[in-house]
Amino acid sequence: MDTMDKPVDSFELSCPPAILFGCGRFGQLPEVVESLVGRQVSGGRCFLVCTRGFVERGGLDLLSLPRSQSPVGVFSEVRPEPELAIVDRLVGAVRAANPEVVVAVGGGSTLDVAKVAAVLAALPEAPVKPYFRGQLRIERPGLPLIAVPTTAGSGAEITRNAVLIEPETGKKQSLRSDLMTPRVALVDPELTLTLPPKATAESGMDALTQAVESFLSKRASRATMALAGTAIGLLLNHLPAAFRAGDGLPARIRVAEGSLLGAMAFAQSGLGAVHGLAHPLGVALGLPHGLVCAILLPHVLRFNAPVCEERLTRLARENGWAGPGRLLERIVGLSDELGIPSGLRGYGLRPAHFPFILENCRSNSMNCNPRPMSDAEVGELLQKLASA
Repeated sequence: MDTMDKPVDSFELSCPPAILFGCGRFGQLPEVVESLVGRQVSGGRCFLVCTRGFVERGGLDLLSLPRSQSPVGVFSEVRPEPELAIVDRLVGAVRAANPEVVVAVGGGSTLDVAKVAAVLAALPEAPVKPYFRGQLRIERPGLPLIAVPTTAGSGAEITRNAVLIEPETGKKQSLRSDLMTPRVALVDPELTLTLPPKATAESGMDALTQAVESFLSKRASRATMALAGTAIGLLLNHLPAAFRAGDGLPARIRVAEGSLLGAMAFAQSGLGAVHGLAHPLGVALGLPHGLVCAILLPHVLRFNAPVCEERLTRLARENGWAGPGRLLERIVGLSDELGIPSGLRGYGLRPAHFPFILENCRSNSMNCNPRPMSDAEVGELLQKLASA
């Protein structure tokens, strides 16, 4: 079997203008808001997008915003796997509040919805659907957005896309624009200390999958491979401790760092077949994205390994592993430790689901996979997943 090409020699790096990482960074939010809109502009009016749990746990007090920067609106209705309708509701709320800056605090879904709304609220009124379907394009900047992740997994705080679902078709895909990139990513590992073990495992495995797929992507460059390789080592070495003892700050810091670096890599390189398949699988079975990625990762890695030996050897050498097969061993062992099953039979995957998955898996992620996966090979993989 032919081996994969060398890293690409031409690449771009696109990230938020400012990435602030470290414990205590959340306390800098007032000065970050001020840096974007200034004291003189209506007191730096901000609109907060967050989860209902953030509000119920007293998160508004944690914002530490002075009275002059108190939110002029709060939207806490975002749920995992967001549908288009939630974006339209948020856009309406932001327009009505007329803020100068949007602050999003939450997991990937919250940040994604806020990215879209911050742009669309400043455009002529139109629902998100024509943008999602590619019938309209985002052509000018919207409101500045400060993205504050409370999980370590999605990387949504630094990316230019938002993953949304159109319920009438079941289509889950990214709405993408350079103008949706947050103005500031404020990553404070302390915000992940209360993340439950299950969410820690699933978001962490999402981050690991993104790093692995970026490292092996057909569009990977030496720059993205350096970022992704570092992320893989951080996540494999520290996710188990973060899962076992969620209040252990050293492990939380390293996992958050691995998630951020992996996102910086995949935002440029693209992903792979895990994400191409995970989106329709998650919709079909109603499962969390991180869980589906974690289950798929060993299967897709085995499929890709024959054309990735050179890169896997490099990764093994950089991590002091005996050989390229060690990555698969570590991932399988980690999945076992985190209680992640090896297949989807227990979640109800059946042959009746296969046509929908086949129809909706041909995304940009699948195009970046190092080894082409035919419809027949997708079917074989789905059959294995339905049997395991």
